[in-house]
Amino acid sequence: MGALQPIHLVLILIIVLIIFGAGRLTEVGGALGKGVRDFRANVGGQDAPPPASTGARHCTSCGAELPPGARFCGRCGTGVAAGS
Repeated sequence: MGALQPIHLVLILIIVLIIFGAGRLTEVGGALGKGVRDFRANVGGQDAPPPASTGARHCTSCGAELPPGARFCGRCGTGVAAGS
């Protein structure tokens, strides 16, 4: 009885799939990811306002600078509007 082995992970995945179903699994994963992002933002002390505008685009959620043409933030994964 040591660490989790691959067969254990497969069994857990099958049980989760039976409980939630394939359709709700994406919703559960999305909610879990959002929760982790929110937790990291609160623990990391990212409550400070985004940096002053220097002509570069910044994420509205975490304030990270976005490369030109980015559709998602590389730090937090938030979708970015094309014009912002």
